[in-house]
Amino acid sequence: MKSKTIILLMLCLLTLSASSEAQETKNGKNEIRLGYGVLTAPEMANSLMSVWPAIGMTIWKDTISDYNCSFYGVLSLEYKRYIKPWVSVGISLSVNPISTLIKTKHDKELTWNYYLINVLPRLDFQYVNKGIFSMYSGIQAGATVILWQDREGSTNLTDTGVGFAYHVNAFGMRIGKEFGAYMEWGFGFRGIVNVGISGKF
Repeated sequence: MKSKTIILLMLCLLTLSASSEAQETKNGKNEIRLGYGVLTAPEMANSLMSVWPAIGMTIWKDTISDYNCSFYGVLSLEYKRYIKPWVSVGISLSVNPISTLIKTKHDKELTWNYYLINVLPRLDFQYVNKGIFSMYSGIQAGATVILWQDREGSTNLTDTGVGFAYHVNAFGMRIGKEFGAYMEWGFGFRGIVNVGISGKF
């Protein structure tokens, strides 16, 4: 996971350095973003759904010694194209690892591990654009590829699937011209809070 993060960061920095030399940077219609989000909808759903078997095993069998759900967050790489000064379209690719671990008093471990790879087209509306400061809202809808591995003791089960993915960006702001930083608040597959860097070219 760390190597993937480093590769994505290097790709973004190379893109940003190239965009700084472009002739039309001040009126750039393209934007590349690298960001990180916390508390995604799948993470919250996993923590709520996983607690029921843990509670059941504790109440009826008194066997649970440890229970843990992950909140790793989501890493995303995005592209946006401004078709008008107030509206943009784009797409995001994000990865969200999710895991649940249950340990029993008899030294048995049960784990559920997921990797959600989300591909989300996006539509944003910019309603403030004052110099280096902008504010916007938007919506995203697309698909997620689910790669999971369940383990009970020495038994492993792996599988894949495809599902619907979404994200609603209630409020976002960006500071900077060619190179900038952004923060977004919303709900869905990219987390309640997103922060990152971006470059326009």
